[in-house]
Amino acid sequence: MKKNAYQKPAKLLKVACITCLSVSLLAACSTQKETPAAKQATGQPAGTPAKPLELKVMMIQQLAEPPKKDSPFLKRIEEHTGALLDITWVPGAGTAYDDKVSATIASGNLPDMILIRKTKETANLNAQLSGVFWELTPYLKDYPNLSKMSPVAVKNASISGKLYGIPRERVLSRYGMIIRKDWLDNLGLQMPKTVDDLYKVAKAFTENDPDKDGKKNTFGIQEDASMELLKQLTVYNGGPNGWGLKDGKVIPDFMAPEYKQALDLYKKMVSEKIIAADFPIAKKYDYFNQGKAGIYFSVIDDGYSRHIDMIKQDPKVVVDVAQNFDGPQGQRVRGTTGYDSLIAIPKSSVKDETKLKQILGFLDKMGDEPMLSLINAGIEGTDYKSEGGSAKKIAGSKGSEDWQNFRWGNLSAGVKIEKTPIEQKIDKLFADNNKIGVVDLSASLLSDTNTQKGADLKKAVTDAQVKYVLGELDDKGWEAAVAKWRSGGGDKIIEEFTADYNKSNGK
Repeated sequence: MKKNAYQKPAKLLKVACITCLSVSLLAACSTQKETPAAKQATGQPAGTPAKPLELKVMMIQQLAEPPKKDSPFLKRIEEHTGALLDITWVPGAGTAYDDKVSATIASGNLPDMILIRKTKETANLNAQLSGVFWELTPYLKDYPNLSKMSPVAVKNASISGKLYGIPRERVLSRYGMIIRKDWLDNLGLQMPKTVDDLYKVAKAFTENDPDKDGKKNTFGIQEDASMELLKQLTVYNGGPNGWGLKDGKVIPDFMAPEYKQALDLYKKMVSEKIIAADFPIAKKYDYFNQGKAGIYFSVIDDGYSRHIDMIKQDPKVVVDVAQNFDGPQGQRVRGTTGYDSLIAIPKSSVKDETKLKQILGFLDKMGDEPMLSLINAGIEGTDYKSEGGSAKKIAGSKGSEDWQNFRWGNLSAGVKIEKTPIEQKIDKLFADNNKIGVVDLSASLLSDTNTQKGADLKKAVTDAQVKYVLGELDDKGWEAAVAKWRSGGGDKIIEEFTADYNKSNGK
């Protein structure tokens, strides 16, 4: 396979777990004595009664109602960790949670632990850099689970090599294509394996009555304002995911020739009505769920979770997923950053290392197999039942719901719940394609100019790309938009990202 100019090979960071002889001996002692892990969580000497660690926590609430205070999940977490949790659940709809985080940081009245999303946006970035939170890198080696966190997640969550919270890990190679398999079968078509195949299938979905209702009422690819197809086409063509390295410089995707190739194909698809021209205002999933579009691009787990009702209503519907497209640089998958948020520990409420280490002990215990199993699978007898050596989900069970936000580690550890064929395929693709995920190189880099004005500069480019694919802007207009981005501060961002990249890599 050809070397990819935009994909920096992922280097697995080997983290040594240093365990002194005395700790090993303690671990081998009678069960009446406290284990090293318990000592980390409580801060009490071995052999003395452990005082519960009292923790105030601010956590996101994604469901309509917060978890109840007598939740069996809370009880089991507290029993396993030896902690007493006082949780403030904040609704996560829209910007409500992020606004509350900003207000809480500004007030200076912070809990012992707080979940931070959008960690590299200005306010949260400044909070990390200004010392609001403990820097955790020096401590992680002392904790058996935390020391084994995903190297990619740790790297991308860090700022200039410093980590200001525990990253909540996410699947790396998560993006791909969701497609109506029954439409493929109706037209006698195969799953697309190249970008050219994709175009031909999408065109057939637009023109050849794939739902066999005798009407011209379908189109190939659903898109929305995120223009996810454009991002994935760029990666398939061999270009960067967001930002990548070319000729020794860290550049944005829209300066790469592979991006322009993708942009031109996207424009062609819009002009041929393969992509609906109302994509800038379309709601994601709507056209697909309405049976009007046959393909869209997103995280592939959407292929199961977003269409359950659609399939129940029409049993003929068959939804499938794919990630592996052959391209000039081989098979490549648009990757995530490997994490989606940080569990941070504020210095204003946690004033010394003793309590810091206790909290890290709590978080380390949340990485134990019983806790991962609890959060991933739920409670036996309530959420699943064991039958014939397998675990089956109990119909109507809700699982761990918002308690999942306390999970930072392995998303699949513990009890394995029986899954549908498409869920099994998705899990296999995640595992098989982990090594070909293309990560945004800027995720771990810092640029003051980007922090100050990067979002505004990028918006102008995004507006230009929409106008270009709709035919409202020609090649010269597109080139002018990119030139304006560069002169308005973009070149400075490139310079600063490149300098930080070189510094991080010892150049």
